[in-house]
Amino acid sequence: MMQAKVQNIQANLDKLLCPEVHVLHRSWPSFQICGYTGLACAILLSVSLVIHQGLSSWVMAGIILVAVLTFLAQAMLTKIVTGSEDLVYYRHEVAVLSMAALFLWIVHQPVLPYIDATQLGVGIFLACGRVGCLMVGCCHGRPHRWGVCYGDEHARAGFAPYLVGVRLFPSQALESLWVLCIVVVGSLLVLTGHKPGTALTWYVVTYDIGRFYSEFMRGDVERPYALGFSEAQWVSVLLLCIVVCAEVVGILPFQWWHVLAAFVVICTMIVVSLRRRFQSVSMYRLLHPYHVKEIAGVLKRVSRDISASVQVERTSLGIQLSYSYIKSETGEFYHYTLSHLSGNMREDAARTIAKLIMQLTHHEGSHKLLTPGPGIFHLLIEASQQDAGSRVSDSPHMKLELEQQLSKASV
Repeated sequence: MMQAKVQNIQANLDKLLCPEVHVLHRSWPSFQICGYTGLACAILLSVSLVIHQGLSSWVMAGIILVAVLTFLAQAMLTKIVTGSEDLVYYRHEVAVLSMAALFLWIVHQPVLPYIDATQLGVGIFLACGRVGCLMVGCCHGRPHRWGVCYGDEHARAGFAPYLVGVRLFPSQALESLWVLCIVVVGSLLVLTGHKPGTALTWYVVTYDIGRFYSEFMRGDVERPYALGFSEAQWVSVLLLCIVVCAEVVGILPFQWWHVLAAFVVICTMIVVSLRRRFQSVSMYRLLHPYHVKEIAGVLKRVSRDISASVQVERTSLGIQLSYSYIKSETGEFYHYTLSHLSGNMREDAARTIAKLIMQLTHHEGSHKLLTPGPGIFHLLIEASQQDAGSRVSDSPHMKLELEQQLSKASV
């Protein structure tokens, strides 16, 4: 009953995800609508906070103009250099705040009070922008039992086709909610008269913590990685260290918990690196977005023509897959054979790949992972929901029949 309710909620959420919205008798890209909404909210919030502090709204207007021009210039420059539009939040945040600080220094205005308002404005812009990401499917999460599904209309708008129909963790929604909470608290810090710079450090530290850990659930491949961590995770650690150093030397108001936060994040990075290094099976590499894309491509190729002879495909990690369709007296089954190039695939790795296959191929029938020999695994998925029960695992006749058919398809 509970599972049915969850599925119903997820199905209703899926219907809300559309790359375009219809307003005033025409279609508008959802991402642009959310972006314009975020810009309006950012201007309203920043100006309101500045006025509350008794500062100049005209100076804030100048900062807004500098921020918009910086954003557009960076986006245009990136497109010229790379040949494609690539909006990366951290790069724009650092550029906007740096140019705003330079503008304030040129016009001889106090930097921290205006930067507090600017940073919170950038935050509300991000919160709205992530809703746009959720609508169109960019910055998506990894395959997960709970989340959202994107359709063909999203693929036509640029979403990864191999993930159409695959339930993904809603990392965009999580980040939007997290940032919204940060902005609310940061605004209260400004409104209650905390030292200038307190809201800035609050935002940077809390956002960086959330971004560092949420990156482990990101599933898009359009981002660089180094030493097992994404660009955003490295930038999060760097900004945390910069804030702590600025507080220690007195440039920003000191908060002891910021030092603790930076220490915990750095320790997490070290522990994760060591755990990955000494794992017998690197789940990180198996489930990395790049490898997930590889497996999706392999599954598409091996199942392209089931009437032909069994085709074996291999990923860059040495995972070998083949596919066949089995018809028997007891039912019909999708059959995937899993092994490793080295011949020593472990069961935990096989189960991880089997679960991923179920997600990528949208199979929902009863399934069983069989081990006819060392290093070889057979994933059997019942094609029909009817009488799914125990036929895959318990029927002696089925086991005998499968032994004959599986021996023909073993990798």
